[in-house]
Amino acid sequence: MKGLITIVIFLIVFIPYSNAQHSENEGNASHDKHQGVTHKVTLVMANSFLKNQVDETTNSILVVPAYGLNYDVLFHHKWGFGLHSDIILQQFKVESHREDVELIRENPVALCALGLFKPLPPLTLIAGYGVEIEKHENIQLFRIGVEYGFHLPGNWELAFALEFDRKINTYNSWVFGVGFCKLFMK
Repeated sequence: MKGLITIVIFLIVFIPYSNAQHSENEGNASHDKHQGVTHKVTLVMANSFLKNQVDETTNSILVVPAYGLNYDVLFHHKWGFGLHSDIILQQFKVESHREDVELIRENPVALCALGLFKPLPPLTLIAGYGVEIEKHENIQLFRIGVEYGFHLPGNWELAFALEFDRKINTYNSWVFGVGFCKLFMK
């Protein structure tokens, strides 16, 4: 938890200074090669896929709905950082690998601080650390993923994301989502 607090404080301190990197010589730069700071807010609708390890008679996959709200800052056309949050709107049971016991999760909220890298203009690779907060037990996690965005008129974007959450000593999950993004370019 201390690590997440440190990352959040770093982001809060760094965001105002990221605006100082704005280039005055943009001219007619395209969205993909924008030289200034870009802020991006995304609303995500997704499905989270979890392996059902509690019931040993079946080897099924749980599919649970999830919603997310993401904030990204691209301080270079290839590099940025973000704060992503999501909530699973369902109660479910999974196995805790640490103790081999059943773990009940009820509407868990995940908060992640991420680094972003754009090897190609529509493609973004993400990786970072976070915590899944829930009333029974908080769980640390590592997240990696890929996002593919389609630029729309008016600085909007439609994005498809695939993410993998490695939750420490518990279950893992895959998330596939669709996001609607608003870009604020400076």
